[in-house]
Amino acid sequence: DYTNALKSGYDLQSFSWPSYITSQLPIRPQWLQEVVPSGAAIGVLDAGLAEEWGLSPEVIITAGITDGCASQIASGAVNLGDWNTTIGTTLVVKGVTEKEIIDPSGALYCHRHPEGYWMPGGASNTGADWVSRLFGDADIAALGTAAAGLIPGTHLAWPLLQEGERFPFVAPAAKGFAPEGISQLELFTANMEGVAYIERYAFERIKFLSGEKITQVFSAGGGSSSDTWLTIRSNVLGLPICKMQNVSGAAGAAVIAASKTHFNNVIEASAAMVKPEKRIQPERQLMERYEQNYKLFITLLQQKGYLI
Repeated sequence: DYTNALKSGYDLQSFSWPSYITSQLPIRPQWLQEVVPSGAAIGVLDAGLAEEWGLSPEVIITAGITDGCASQIASGAVNLGDWNTTIGTTLVVKGVTEKEIIDPSGALYCHRHPEGYWMPGGASNTGADWVSRLFGDADIAALGTAAAGLIPGTHLAWPLLQEGERFPFVAPAAKGFAPEGISQLELFTANMEGVAYIERYAFERIKFLSGEKITQVFSAGGGSSSDTWLTIRSNVLGLPICKMQNVSGAAGAAVIAASKTHFNNVIEASAAMVKPEKRIQPERQLMERYEQNYKLFITLLQQKGYLI
């Protein structure tokens, strides 16, 4: 499918394998597969497997989709102008646009939407991996509840656990940071806020490159399970955040599988299968205080030489 073939060099503009793949590499043209949109029917279930699994041999097999794009579909971000943030091990931002977005830095790149639109996005090295790495023995739910009483925090932290950042900016030498001598709860809160600041910068970068007006964000991934984190992100972004009932990549894959079999397209399938759970609205006073903290965070990144 378009999404899985992209990283192998497939040209999403011409819908073809570039000639250099066979002219400059030891690869024969007949080895290259036909590439189709995610959700396209490509066959039926093998008769032997159908018998083994107790399924009908007439079950339709469809082309798949990458895990990141599947999470976007599960979040509900399938229509033009929709944007999604998935916070798992990493923070991934994806959207749906009519035109391809070109990022000179290469931090942002585009997949093809199953209906022919574009799905620009990028994956940060920042995410929620710090939760298990730094707070593995703690009661995460209790920390999240307690953090609600601290926000907005007074400390700036960036929970980047590895060296180097790739999105929303490229900084190979970047290193995370956190104040010394603060409590476990203060660090937990500051880390959630730091991820939210990176998310906001990502959307500011997208707006700069595309002119897109972002009105709400659909959220997926493990980071969406914390109401406190959703509240922080909504107020840092100054935007409503929508969370669906089932935001797993598996749910998104099911929507894709149904999009051309039980429905006419992925937009129809999403409308029928993806159900909202909650919508978080920003609060004016909290949003204003986070505006100040965000500016301090960006200034700190500039002082460290990570941003120009």
